[in-house]
Amino acid sequence: MTSIRIATLIVLVSVAVVGCAEEKIDSDGAFLGEPYVPVTTEEGEGWISINGDGDRMVFGRHTNEDWSNHTLLETVRTSSGWSDPQVLPFSGTFNDRGARFYPALDALLFSSDRPLGGAGEMSDFNLWVAIHDGEEWIEPEPLDALNSDANDFHGSVSATGSIYFSSSREGGKGKSDIYRAVLRTTGYELEALVGAVNTEYSESDVFVDPEERYIIFSRTDDPNGFGGDDLWISFLEGYEWDVPQNLGAVVNGSDYEYGPFVSRDGRMLYFTSQRDGNADIMTIPMSLLTIVRPGR
Repeated sequence: MTSIRIATLIVLVSVAVVGCAEEKIDSDGAFLGEPYVPVTTEEGEGWISINGDGDRMVFGRHTNEDWSNHTLLETVRTSSGWSDPQVLPFSGTFNDRGARFYPALDALLFSSDRPLGGAGEMSDFNLWVAIHDGEEWIEPEPLDALNSDANDFHGSVSATGSIYFSSSREGGKGKSDIYRAVLRTTGYELEALVGAVNTEYSESDVFVDPEERYIIFSRTDDPNGFGGDDLWISFLEGYEWDVPQNLGAVVNGSDYEYGPFVSRDGRMLYFTSQRDGNADIMTIPMSLLTIVRPGR
């Protein structure tokens, strides 16, 4: 699987979790932000990702009545601004979602129920990789080294090629747990995250800082959350992930928040929220998150 090997040859990208923007927050602690303008429509948008050069953006779109028809779209930055979003040439037939760029390649890791082997009935969710070769998108290939007989989905890649993803495979603590696949000379070495991240609830939809200092992920129906899917953050301390912190009312509401992605300079969090009844991609400065970073 040549394209998979190419996709793991990435270089270190430094990301600092800092910010200095001042934004308004209402009396309930909610962020008074607006949907991300380039991709907002009356349909649902989510799971945005931007490549390392900042000139290529991919996100998902679905009708608000049907969660089984996610399609991946792309918009490219030009001298006159962002282009009109276009459906990626390999998407639009199956349920494709949760796409995220490799930190330093025009390569996408995404989830899909498309048939394995290119034919036959649709499968459960598996991880797939698609690469842009500078001229066009190459047909995606399944990430066979990580896919199982269960749902494997919503992954994110670090600068060293480690892949963090969710899976409902046997042996987990809850409905779905987060796993880390470390790239070794002999292939991927897989383990469930060590520490306090995985619980009896469903953990999914992870974003990993390229330097693997923290992860942001969604957790479903935790009684200590705001309801539905909430976004949480956990920092790596030594070899274990510390107790996750809820991102609070500036991000989370009583419905569903998911699809986290942090800008390459570490200043802006993009996420999807359904607080207004429609899935929209929102942005908030990282500086507004009331989180405690290790050592502070």
